[in-house]
Amino acid sequence: MATELILLNYVLDNLTPQDDPEAWKAILDVISEEFEERYRADVHGKQPWFLRIGVCSHWWRPHQARWTQAGGFAWPVGYSANGWPGPPEFDWSVVLSFDGEHWKQVDRFFGNKHVVLRVAVPARTAKHKQVAVNTVWSKSHSPIFYGFRNIDSRWICVAASDEHTQGRIINARKTADSTPV
Repeated sequence: MATELILLNYVLDNLTPQDDPEAWKAILDVISEEFEERYRADVHGKQPWFLRIGVCSHWWRPHQARWTQAGGFAWPVGYSANGWPGPPEFDWSVVLSFDGEHWKQVDRFFGNKHVVLRVAVPARTAKHKQVAVNTVWSKSHSPIFYGFRNIDSRWICVAASDEHTQGRIINARKTADSTPV
């Protein structure tokens, strides 16, 4: 059974000229694959599953804090109320529900118990050659970082903070010629 990838159309209206749509396509493809893999592995399968994805323009970076995987990225966390590192705050976000095959944009989460993947993408991706994305699953509350680099005008996921337990990240389903919009 083929599952659709998350389409750029869900976020396109929120992107600015400073946001690179190609970076967003690469990020959405990797998130789609990771989301689907966890969804398929879930033994309960009765809970509604959601993705909340958006942009954060205020990342915590004192003294050039680094996530050193794959050559290094800015540390992908935001500010908490007391000024210490915490979950990135969204400038804007969209909520998508997943039924096992298809994505649908919704206004809010529904159901008594649900699973949510929260994804914060840095603003101004058009200005940078690399970005680190912060994700958190509601089931674990542990952040997972994804590092993307623009190599030869193509955005590629080069690192994930959970590679030691989940294996190496690959962009298996996406090629430059088959990107859905």
